[in-house]
Amino acid sequence: MISHRLRAVVAGIPIAVLSTMLIASPGFAAESLRISTPLAGSTVSGALAIEGSIAGGSPVDLGLAPQNLGDCGTPLVESSATVAGDQFSTSIATTAVPDGTYCVIAVADAGRLSAVVADITVDNTVTEPLEGLQLPTESLDGGTTVAAAPAPFAELAVLGPLVLGATAALAVIVLGLGLWAKRRTAA
Repeated sequence: MISHRLRAVVAGIPIAVLSTMLIASPGFAAESLRISTPLAGSTVSGALAIEGSIAGGSPVDLGLAPQNLGDCGTPLVESSATVAGDQFSTSIATTAVPDGTYCVIAVADAGRLSAVVADITVDNTVTEPLEGLQLPTESLDGGTTVAAAPAPFAELAVLGPLVLGATAALAVIVLGLGLWAKRRTAA
């Protein structure tokens, strides 16, 4: 017969594993902090405009870090972003770093949330356009409006705390039933 302590430990193992997986899951940070520009694979020079969104309005620190074999290093240039509502924006001068491939790193909520856009090529040798040169443009009649698409799986951020709470409630029920069964067999 298995002792009551061993049964409690065995019942708690799946709960501990599931809780650890949910807490360590990067899916929650990805839904909370997002860099919308620049896009991966962009070539930039001069001032690099960085825009994105964050849930909760926490201050956002941004940096430009060298990328080596797919890994991002320590940021060489850093900036704090202005947060307005759920949107943030800032610019970083790329003239302070040598030409090469970089990552844009956003960190918020005391380091708990982060987002990275890789493969940003800094090429400060790009020449400025000739002064007085105007490319032909076409006017948009009627003022076209573009609606922002909702974030995919935006409601999944709520799923983690709900599953964690349900797991904790199940653990309390299993513990209670185990104690009840122990008293019943002892009597």
